[in-house]
Amino acid sequence: MAKVIVADGKLRYRKFLTACEILVSDLVWAYLQQEDVSAKMCCGTYHGEIGRVIVLERNGRKEVFQFESMQEARELLEKLKEANPELAVGYTEENRRRFE
Repeated sequence: MAKVIVADGKLRYRKFLTACEILVSDLVWAYLQQEDVSAKMCCGTYHGEIGRVIVLERNGRKEVFQFESMQEARELLEKLKEANPELAVGYTEENRRRFE
């Protein structure tokens, strides 16, 4: 799962063995995606959720950060909004038309 840090105006993360960073000011759109997960186990079933934050850069590049819970994903989205107040947030029809 993602280990993402927002600090000094940058979004820092690892992709495989490479340390990566994106300037938060280069982000134009960020939104949440939720996936419900169900699994059968020997002692019953497990129901959980996976949270994702999808960010789109000015140059059109997209990154997806996956978390074990929606709470972690929401926290990252809040940090991005604080770091870049002009960032379009949320998967709305208007944002989809503007950026896809």
